[in-house]
Amino acid sequence: MMRWVCCLFSLALGIASLPLAIPAPAEEGEKEDAQADGESWRAERRELNEKAARAFAEGDWQEANHVYQKILQREPDNPLILANLGAVEYQLDDLRACCHYLERALALKGDLVASREMLGMAYHRREKPLRAVSALSRAVADQPESARTHNQLAVVLQSMGWFDGAEKSLRQAIQLDPEFRDAHFNLALVYMERQPPSVELAKRHYQRARLLGVPKDAELERQLGLEEGVAE
Repeated sequence: MMRWVCCLFSLALGIASLPLAIPAPAEEGEKEDAQADGESWRAERRELNEKAARAFAEGDWQEANHVYQKILQREPDNPLILANLGAVEYQLDDLRACCHYLERALALKGDLVASREMLGMAYHRREKPLRAVSALSRAVADQPESARTHNQLAVVLQSMGWFDGAEKSLRQAIQLDPEFRDAHFNLALVYMERQPPSVELAKRHYQRARLLGVPKDAELERQLGLEEGVAE
């Protein structure tokens, strides 16, 4: 079975976008101590923000995880920290932890559309297709102009054998972005999975994908009868 193409994720850091979670003092006499604690945490938080951004940029996911966990201890209900932890766990391939953090983040802040898309793909990789479809369908509804999200939904639908839905999502992705190479490649696979295969349509989209930079797929080229391959 030929491999479908999913898009790689990048989740922008948003840890400075929400106010720091500093609890109010229980009694009037504690205000000065609380203020000093708050100022100390702000300074530490700025340092942790810089460390997290550096680790993210360098792909040091273990370090990023360590830093975000430290922030989470002080701000357990910060949805952006939870979302970034989910993204880090995705990179570390701990998909159970990824889903845990992303679910918590989305329960607190439902408009984190990139997190919802990532949650869908994490469930897909965990072989939980109904949860994946639920998350990605909501992601498509939240960002209908995102070609990538339509492509991700198509990947999940195809894995469930829902080829008509996958084709519809891929055609929508290409309509939104005619140069979206992953969607062209995946649509070629959809057409080859038809009974009988729609070889000419598949060939057209595969050749388009190749011209846009998708690596050669020798097995698909054999099935398409492209003996000479596709020009680089």
